Amino acid sequence: MPWLTRPVDYVPRRVVSLNPSITEFLFVAGLGDRLVGRDVFSYRPRDALKIPHVGSFTSADLGAVEGVKPDLVIAYYPVQKNLVEALDRIAPVAVVETPTSIDDVLGNFKFVSRLLDADEAGEHVSGVYRDLLKGAPLAEDALAVFYLGGYDVACAESFTAAALDAVGIRYSRRIHCVYHFLGPLEKAVELVERVDPALVLYEGKTRQPRPEETAWIRRARCRACSRGEVVAVPNDTLAHYGPSLPLDLALVRDVVASRAPLVAGTSSVSRPALGDPWYRPYL
Repeated sequence: MPWLTRPVDYVPRRVVSLNPSITEFLFVAGLGDRLVGRDVFSYRPRDALKIPHVGSFTSADLGAVEGVKPDLVIAYYPVQKNLVEALDRIAPVAVVETPTSIDDVLGNFKFVSRLLDADEAGEHVSGVYRDLLKGAPLAEDALAVFYLGGYDVACAESFTAAALDAVGIRYSRRIHCVYHFLGPLEKAVELVERVDPALVLYEGKTRQPRPEETAWIRRARCRACSRGEVVAVPNDTLAHYGPSLPLDLALVRDVVASRAPLVAGTSSVSRPALGDPWYRPYL
């Protein structure tokens, strides 16, 4: 449930977003002109790169934030929980929690759009987003594994699982949590073998996925491993819940259906601009 650190009795016009998914939402909802600062990972749409970056996913340059004179800061909880108090000394903070369902994602969009007096735009983007997250049953018992210096896995109560379910890639129900940090390779192998998924989606740390990164999965003992049902996905595809997620999942779905080894052309690789055909379903 998102919340404000203190009441806002005005319509914010100078916004800092430290959440890449919300940054993309703001642009797609026609609110990108309110942004005066962003985190370094807010590159969707490409237009966001014109906005000065004032922080990363887990830190903020408080001097730079103060320098752009925001009247609202959007922070991501819990990864940025240690920043909230310091940011609140600069401007009210809209704290957006990590979603655990599609309803949570859309709730975040609508919360932010209400703060910016743009309810209609928020409803429109949310409606299109939900409509795009649809697909006939295609695969069962999928598992998403991430690598960013250590291994991580999306669990049953995550927006990643919910979105994959919605497009017809039924997610494993064997791990009940949101995201589970595994750390070293041995732990990742152990979990994959224990869960025994029928499909593994592996999101590496590079923009261009490399099939050799999945060699350890293919050597493990699980249904997907022995049958080759392992798909490499570009970094920041399944871990992002902005408006590009349903569009990216259409590409993932096509690859799963064709039994190809890797997904190409997702938004994290192509980095589309707001005026590109990529965003046409929303505009």
